[in-house]
Amino acid sequence: MAASNDISITSVPSDVGSVFPGKSRAPDALQAAGLVEKLRALGFNVNVYNALPDGPVGWAESNSEPSGARNEAAAVTVCQAVKSTIATALAATALCDLLPFQLILGGECLVCPAIMSALTHHLPGSRVGLLYVDADCDLTYPHEPGSSGNIASMTFTHLTLRPEALQSMRQFSRPGGAGVVDSSNAVLFGLNSSSPANKRDHLGYLFNNNYRVITSDAVVVDAGARATEALRWLEERVDYILVHLDVDVIDPGLFPLGNIPNYTGIRFPDIMTALRIFLASSKAVGLTIAEVNPDHDPGLLMTRRLVDEVVLGLKDRLQEV
Repeated sequence: MAASNDISITSVPSDVGSVFPGKSRAPDALQAAGLVEKLRALGFNVNVYNALPDGPVGWAESNSEPSGARNEAAAVTVCQAVKSTIATALAATALCDLLPFQLILGGECLVCPAIMSALTHHLPGSRVGLLYVDADCDLTYPHEPGSSGNIASMTFTHLTLRPEALQSMRQFSRPGGAGVVDSSNAVLFGLNSSSPANKRDHLGYLFNNNYRVITSDAVVVDAGARATEALRWLEERVDYILVHLDVDVIDPGLFPLGNIPNYTGIRFPDIMTALRIFLASSKAVGLTIAEVNPDHDPGLLMTRRLVDEVVLGLKDRLQEV
């Protein structure tokens, strides 16, 4: 499979499905840290899209009735805009083996189903897989006892379209209407099995349905080996791979850039080692960066470190021309 020197960057400045405001400023912060300029300096052809050109969709107070999800209509509208924008970016080439690499700057993880849906519709007959690098399994659902009702915590529920998924999110599916993810095309990497957010029945769903899970404890021991293992497993089963990086997988005591703290014990260099391994795959077609909150990083020092590592990971994808 030939790689392309084209990169499509899509900004998604949204806070709409979250607990705290701040993530809507992440796309601008990542670009202010020099992301576009550094990629172009390496020789990439970079096109920049904004899924929300009328301005950021910010956090708003909302109750969760009657659907059990806060700000449902606004979140669905954001997802529709993301799917449409990714479809436009993918249409920049008609050749499936020369896809522009998709780099999506969140914003929040709730748009992942829309990205995967755009990819699967653009690549009919191909198998698109997901490396879900996240401390949370995001399997909450509307009206779940104790649920916050925030749609960002339901991302994997909407990726799988299990019965509890919102009806309004079922449009972000495979062409036949099935969820974009099942146990044959996804790996959860860095899951904090000790976190109260990952409830017993959430973990039970993953285990009972044979999902491939690599916990944060395993990543702490040997991030490189676990990343190689995860990638090999997925490459054997799919044609293309989207890497979803939720920065809350990095322990906030060491690198507090994520929106909500999750004490995983994983160091920033460990996740960046894994990310470089994932991006080196010839099957990697995109990376989405989610849950960055620039309010935690007034001088953008952590944001610049993240940008530099992403650029380094993409550097090896450059083809001689």
